[in-house]
Amino acid sequence: MLYIYQHRASPFWWVRYWERGRTYRRSTRTEDRITAIAFAKQYFSDIKQRIRQGPTATRSASAYDTLLNSLLASERAKLGRGELTQITYDNMVYRFDKKITPFFSGWDITEINYQQVSEFLNQISEDDLTSSTISAYVRLVRKLLQHAARQGVITAVPEMPVVSVRDNPRGWFMPREYLRLVRWARRLAGHRFEVRKYRDSGGAVATQIVDVAAQEPRRGDLMRHVDMTADLASVIEFMVNSFVRPTDIKVLQHGHVDRVQGRYRYLRLRLPPTKGHSDPITTMTQAAGVYERLRDRHQRSGVACGDQHYVFLPEYGAKQRDYALKQFQRQFEILLALSGLGHGTTGEPRSMYSLRHTSIMYRLLYGGTINTLVLARNARTSPEMIDRFYARPLSGAMNIDQLLARRRPVSAMDSQNET
Repeated sequence: MLYIYQHRASPFWWVRYWERGRTYRRSTRTEDRITAIAFAKQYFSDIKQRIRQGPTATRSASAYDTLLNSLLASERAKLGRGELTQITYDNMVYRFDKKITPFFSGWDITEINYQQVSEFLNQISEDDLTSSTISAYVRLVRKLLQHAARQGVITAVPEMPVVSVRDNPRGWFMPREYLRLVRWARRLAGHRFEVRKYRDSGGAVATQIVDVAAQEPRRGDLMRHVDMTADLASVIEFMVNSFVRPTDIKVLQHGHVDRVQGRYRYLRLRLPPTKGHSDPITTMTQAAGVYERLRDRHQRSGVACGDQHYVFLPEYGAKQRDYALKQFQRQFEILLALSGLGHGTTGEPRSMYSLRHTSIMYRLLYGGTINTLVLARNARTSPEMIDRFYARPLSGAMNIDQLLARRRPVSAMDSQNET
């Protein structure tokens, strides 16, 4: 079926045609309905001709679909070389499939310019997406166009519309909240919980978390059982004192850990590269104690602690490490819900990533005079990220000595001496 239509994201008429399980869509670049109908007829004729001529004609070197397949092949090669993580690749494919391809499929890459990207931006802005997510979609369109330029399909990458991104505060734990979190984690170890979904009186989906031993009414449907482990408290303490990301926890093996004992007692973590960073991580002294107690507990339980064995939840092998991290995340969600620490004072949501944010914030607040470049490298991030998400909101607290310092009153004798 061929038809023209309008939507709020664009002032122009659009043409849409569906055949053989594929949707063809194109902007007519006109606000005049008669002109748009003429464009649609020609567009329909072009599509039918390409279909008759076969796949070779339909997928020219400059077709969007051809360039996308070429880009994804290049990204898969990076994945194979270890230059790209699986989750980064999967997120990219998901975003292309979700928004970008439905909009640009059937286009010739040489026809994509500032105006078309702006129309795409306007369309996805109607969805309930954050500004950072919208910006990520625009960056992927740019990435595809850059790939086309490197392939010689286009001579230059067109200018892209700018998306203003508002930085949201990173959820972290104040010291008293951190202590409360650890106490709750220790208290809940060994308990099993039911996670249930039901609809509240307003019809919204809600979650009920119930200890399996509790004699209280159950609501809705059972989604899963979650066993709270003793490793959860250790993970919390370790992350807050080591700057690592949750994804580092799932891959951390005993062979990655060097125990250093000298003037300072700490751990040196030689983790696989993450987000383009490969520098070893130096932990706080407390992390060394957490690691040694965890290792001793595992050994007393008969758990092997060789170089190739995993530090946290070692019962899950190499092919189950994603599941091990998922178990920690589910335990942590229950912990946040029952402890009442799921959101910060300004309403920002918290997750396992908040433990890393807490680690960085504590160094800025309580670490004395610290070079942000040193901190950034040790935390495997950039100084810009440290300043943007951590240091800037704390600029007052970090410079408290200067803010609260008072000048010495100038006495009359001092004034006479100056003259």
